[in-house]
Amino acid sequence: MHINKFSAVIKPLLAHLSILFLLLTFFSSSSLAVVVEPLPGLEKAVEDLHFLYKDKELSFLVKKEYQIQKYYYEIQSKTQKLEILEEVKEHFEKAVAKSEEKFDSGEEDISQSAITKLKLGLAGTLNDIIELDSDIKVAFLSLTRILKVHYSVDIELRESEIKPIDFKFKDYKTWFVDSGLATIMDSKLDLSGIELELKTGFLKVLESREKLKLAKKNRKITRALLVSEAANYDFGIGEAGDLFEALIIYTRVLSGYYDSVYNFNLSTVELNRIKSKGTANP
Repeated sequence: MHINKFSAVIKPLLAHLSILFLLLTFFSSSSLAVVVEPLPGLEKAVEDLHFLYKDKELSFLVKKEYQIQKYYYEIQSKTQKLEILEEVKEHFEKAVAKSEEKFDSGEEDISQSAITKLKLGLAGTLNDIIELDSDIKVAFLSLTRILKVHYSVDIELRESEIKPIDFKFKDYKTWFVDSGLATIMDSKLDLSGIELELKTGFLKVLESREKLKLAKKNRKITRALLVSEAANYDFGIGEAGDLFEALIIYTRVLSGYYDSVYNFNLSTVELNRIKSKGTANP
């Protein structure tokens, strides 16, 4: 009898507690769930910068605009490098598993040394992934601080792909006229103080553009090499050492390509920063 009375009391209580727990879980999860909006495109971010710091001096705006562009290009290039490393990681993991399976079955065409090389390649790739992921978060942290927006580990760029800036000029004189600096000289303003910087900056843009062209060409060749070696290894007609070498080359060349795009864009931005000293416009 006492047991029945106890059950009659405890059952409704447990039911109420369950409902209360569900409500608390729902409201706590709802309050914690913050929708993280991606950061705007670079052009819009620069506009936001000028609005946020409209009372600041020109030199301050030029510096901050350069920093925003630098962080955008850094995040974009490293995000794409991270995608390459994730792809390479999958290839290494698959190759290690396949090699160990061959070794355990007693096949003579695979050695412990070959397996070790593949494992070391995988370890190196994982290390690079950790480093890149950290670099991207640090860049985002700095960028959101300048733009005065909330930082989150889930934050992204609306424009995640890095693209080379359109720079069509081949000689300094043509660029000088097109930039508006020739008009400034005609107005008797002295640009001699930045002439060396301008010419040096222009040469750096041409240098980085040539390196980018070469990196783009190597990128296509290397991609074909990896596809070929990975397919051969999957079909059992390729060597582990050849696949290892192809993966290392692919990582180096593709990472180099995105570094080249970043360096070219940054050199172009740097040239514009120098130009702003003469035009008084960021």
